[in-house]
Amino acid sequence: MLENFILDPRLDREKTLTPRQREVSQLLAEGRNMREAAATLDISTRTVAFHKYQIMEEHRLKTQSDLVMFAIKQGVIVPPT
Repeated sequence: MLENFILDPRLDREKTLTPRQREVSQLLAEGRNMREAAATLDISTRTVAFHKYQIMEEHRLKTQSDLVMFAIKQGVIVPPT
């Protein structure tokens, strides 16, 4: 089942994340809130929100769960075993 999820053909592999988007998506997918992610990256919470918005818009993600699944598919985070 996990293999089918990771190999989902709907994933648009042509669109890649910028290094900062990868950092933001990793922190958010790990369960950090925007304030914590901002503090970790030494940026404002508005900047984190902007990156999150851009990621979700570009990849047609609707929820935080979608963001977590996307981060796993992109290899940004590794799912627990």
